[in-house]
Amino acid sequence: MKTKNDQLAGLWKSYQKTRSLELRNRLVEHYLPLVHKLAEIIARRLWPRVSPEELASAGYDGLIAAVSSFDPSRGVKFETYCRQRIIGAIRDWQREIDPLGRSGRNFERALVMNEERFQAECGRPPTTAELARRMNMPVSRFVRMKKTVAASHAVSLESAADRDDNGRMNALVPVDPSPGPAQRTERELIREYVTRGLKEQDRLILTLYYYEKLTMAAIGAVLGVSESRVCQRHADIVEQLRARFANATCDLVA
Repeated sequence: MKTKNDQLAGLWKSYQKTRSLELRNRLVEHYLPLVHKLAEIIARRLWPRVSPEELASAGYDGLIAAVSSFDPSRGVKFETYCRQRIIGAIRDWQREIDPLGRSGRNFERALVMNEERFQAECGRPPTTAELARRMNMPVSRFVRMKKTVAASHAVSLESAADRDDNGRMNALVPVDPSPGPAQRTERELIREYVTRGLKEQDRLILTLYYYEKLTMAAIGAVLGVSESRVCQRHADIVEQLRARFANATCDLVA
């Protein structure tokens, strides 16, 4: 009598041969619990702004893509490869719903860069007019853009019933201390640079620990291993990176 593992292996083998849509959907259905587990873990850090259901909806796309593109000959376990694709799809969705959009992100990136350069050159914070001039923008447009950026990092504490007659929100507070679009872009560049050449599972451990802020125990739950195993592997990765970059010069540019 075939075990569940044998049946799953047979399903994969049949799908690799036929590329049948029906077989692909059966594989996707089998791995759906993994999507929900990842969504629930990531949602704990983002609550109450994003629900696990919303993250899971985005993760489904990553799961489907993982099943469709998985190549067993690469020697990587599907579960490891799949987790990376699911988390990638969730992060892509988060970027898509960014209220700033591409132009707003570019503006904030330039704003941060010019503020830092002015501070370094002049030893004091720049005025609005000085920053606008540096960025070759009319002051009025610069002020509007800066307000838009500030608003994108805020959320109302009031419900629709608490709005005043003009439909305006009376109280805005920072969503959380997480980085803005400019900082996220920098962090992504650093992550790609640092994790280049690492195994898929090692990249996932670093991403979940340093970028998704998960605990070692939570990472163990995601990977299906013990907390002590994650701690041990994390220590090995850190030593590996220290050795790699001991005499290296970081070539990342702002």
